[in-house]
Amino acid sequence: MTALRYSLVLFMVLATAGLAVGGVIPEMEECMRSHTTPQEYEAVIKKYADPGIIRQAMGLLVIKEPYVLATEQKGSVICYTVEGTTVGTSSEIPSDITQVYRACWDQGRIISLEFFGPKSKIHDEIIPEMKECMRSHTTPQEYRAVLEKYADPGIIRQAMGLLVLREPYVVKTEKEGPVTTYTVEGITVGTSSEIPSDVVQVYKVGWEKGKIISIEFKGLKK
Repeated sequence: MTALRYSLVLFMVLATAGLAVGGVIPEMEECMRSHTTPQEYEAVIKKYADPGIIRQAMGLLVIKEPYVLATEQKGSVICYTVEGTTVGTSSEIPSDITQVYRACWDQGRIISLEFFGPKSKIHDEIIPEMKECMRSHTTPQEYRAVLEKYADPGIIRQAMGLLVLREPYVVKTEKEGPVTTYTVEGITVGTSSEIPSDVVQVYKVGWEKGKIISIEFKGLKK
């Protein structure tokens, strides 16, 4: 299928795309969504971790809007590198600092947590505009509204094809002068015989001065 035909097919199926939660395992998604009250968070953590891990994990309650930056899998173990912004709760835990941690799972259980501490300012970060685009994969209307803030019409037509991906996440960041390019993976939502479900699609998106300047579809992940 040519890139143009691929984009057109993706565009045609948007209205029927059902965006289920995915991209990371459901158990990890449930944990990240439960950062509300100590009671709710602890109840969720108890489902998936032993007491020693629970004591570590409770420290993550001060993290708001955790976000998966990278996924690594080796055998049955899958590890997520996550960042989130701290909620100021005391003089020892300042607010609005980006914290990074790594959570590893095996057969639906949390087996390890590793805290990396505050994120260095010199570390490559995903710009807020890119995060906003990736989080808006819900309805065609919401996704298009976000894209219109950051892209010209030609790019929007390409980018709308990505709505059939659920929970995309950045796997690589590259910088060349003022241009930042993200390599992204996401799980497809099955909407037709030409777009199979639950396969990993890869694409690259380039940004310059807060605007999307390029999108490149890389096809299925090998």
